Amino acid sequence: MLKAIRFRVQNFRNVNDSGWIPLEKVTAFVGRNESGKTTLLKALHKFNPATPEPYNPQREFPRDRYTHEFNNGKDWPVCSVAFEFDKQLQEKIKSILGKEDIPQVAVCTKFYDGTLQTQFEPKIENKIIEAKEVIPVLKAFASSARRIKALAPEQEEQIQELRTNLATWAAEWEKKFIPSMNLNNKDGATLLSSLRKESEKYAKPETADMIETLQSAIDPLLEDAQKIPFDQQITALIKDRIPVLIYFDDYGVLDSAICLPSFLDELSRAPDDSRIRTVNAMFKHVKLTAQEIASLGTEKAQQLRDQGQQPSAEIIAQDQLQKEARAIKLNSASLDITGRFNTWYGQRRHTIEYQADGNYFRIWIADDRRPGVKIELEGRSKGFQWFFSFYLVFLVESDEGHKDAILLLDEPGLHLHPTAQQELISFFEKLTEKNQLLYTTHSPFLIDGENIQRVRPVTEDSSGHSHVSVDGWPKDRETIFPLQAAAGYAMVRGLFKNKKNVLVEGMSDYYYLHALSNQCSISKRPSLPEDIYITPCGGTKMVGHIASLFLGQEVCPLVLLDGDDAGRVRRDALMKELYSAQGSAILMLDEALGRNGENIEIEDVLGEDIVMKALKSVISNQLKLNDADRKKGSLPSQIKSAAARQAIELPDGWKASVAIKIVSDLAEAKIVLSPSVLDTASTLFNAICVRF
Repeated sequence: MLKAIRFRVQNFRNVNDSGWIPLEKVTAFVGRNESGKTTLLKALHKFNPATPEPYNPQREFPRDRYTHEFNNGKDWPVCSVAFEFDKQLQEKIKSILGKEDIPQVAVCTKFYDGTLQTQFEPKIENKIIEAKEVIPVLKAFASSARRIKALAPEQEEQIQELRTNLATWAAEWEKKFIPSMNLNNKDGATLLSSLRKESEKYAKPETADMIETLQSAIDPLLEDAQKIPFDQQITALIKDRIPVLIYFDDYGVLDSAICLPSFLDELSRAPDDSRIRTVNAMFKHVKLTAQEIASLGTEKAQQLRDQGQQPSAEIIAQDQLQKEARAIKLNSASLDITGRFNTWYGQRRHTIEYQADGNYFRIWIADDRRPGVKIELEGRSKGFQWFFSFYLVFLVESDEGHKDAILLLDEPGLHLHPTAQQELISFFEKLTEKNQLLYTTHSPFLIDGENIQRVRPVTEDSSGHSHVSVDGWPKDRETIFPLQAAAGYAMVRGLFKNKKNVLVEGMSDYYYLHALSNQCSISKRPSLPEDIYITPCGGTKMVGHIASLFLGQEVCPLVLLDGDDAGRVRRDALMKELYSAQGSAILMLDEALGRNGENIEIEDVLGEDIVMKALKSVISNQLKLNDADRKKGSLPSQIKSAAARQAIELPDGWKASVAIKIVSDLAEAKIVLSPSVLDTASTLFNAICVRF
């Protein structure tokens, strides 16, 4: 299986270049209407759709550039996706390359003409067969040819002619091999094969040893040249494993009563219609086609009566048996969908019943408040109808139809109540056990306030082109409103539900503390209790403002500050303004770890090896620390020193990006923390607990 870790859209509608967009197991795109959220999903969907849907440059290439720029589709990339290899694929690649050091990521790019190009990180070096390896062999052959001896004086003239012919032949072939030529391709293999074939013409008793020597030198080169280059072999493996992308923008809501003959007619005419798609998914779940349900309900006895004939007892019994089989299958499917659906829909418990009556298929719903009252599906709320239809389509198409697919949802859950939208987030988490998921929204209740790092804000500039913010939040008020509301909702829950709150300086502190606590818990070490709630303040300067909001609710949060100069300045200010009588509620990181006076930040807990490896993937550059850098204080300060020394620009928000990478890798067990790191983290958590 391939896992998508980032994607990039270029030259598509109002997106000139989105830049690389990191992907989580669930990734949310947030932005105002017409900002380009749907455009990103559409471009990604066409990269490898479940049903063929080529890019259309006439409609999709940026209109303001089409006339003077677009000529040939093969010149214009549209969507690139970087895939990470699973262990099974890594083993196959190792067997091809014959070594342990192999590429870990494939970057696949789709062009407007439909071609797919693949690059590997790190790059795959194909075996090079240089022509200069053949030239000495031909020279040696010519030299041997000139030394052929005549066995008798009368053969001298004949042998001299043979010497000349062989030497001339070798010289002519030598000219065909340019020393710098790489023979590891189709042309090279053809050339070597022709050389070997022609050499057979000169096989005679007096030249046998020469020909065998020549061929024994050519054969291994020819064998290697005929092999498919490494990058092409691995590209073939990748293409067979690229996940299908399933796009949903209109979740056709089911009707309560479905006329089977009419549905069968519509299915033949418009199988991709959203309503038809949903109804078909329901029938697939029942494991009966609409045709089979209709056929099982056909009464042959009644047909005979309509024709004035008397049906036999056997025909009547057969009709009854068919109806019984249909009823049993529908009852079984009803029990199955009821159990599965109630696991996801937490508003109340429901009983779902499928019934078939003649040419009609019906759906009845009862709930736990009025269990004996069955109501047709259309009589339930729009939110319930949407969720049920949505669930059916995903249950069939995702879980059963396209395993390991990447699911793309455009504005899901619009009709759901805010609390149901929050539960939809949990539904997404469950889906990602088998499928990656991307969705667009502008509802704050469809943003996971506990995982803000999964959100990608989408904005539109003054020229109408879309931009995706990766390292931070944009300034556009309408775009960030759902993010602010989601973060605020999460924070308010902390204010009123939790008396034990920890304020940290930035998002990276927030990410690391949660991840380290989880790792300590797994290893049976002291971790953060569930009743301690962490709130990021957005920088050292904001700590005081956020603390005052908590204090205004008569909740005194613990403040955790970095053990650096900026942290100490903020501590002194807080002690003077807000915490004059509550000094124990301010905890310095250096003091918590028993390293008083040292300049340390949360990254120092993880250590140089882990942080520098993640940094490399964020900045796509090899940044190395030297001894002088390591004397600059905390690890982030050391990194800034190394970047300045090596003239490497660190992007805005690099600390948060590195944190996201590390946290994601920890969640997927790609990083294993050493006992010393876990012990240090446990020391910090003990210090936090003691302050409460």
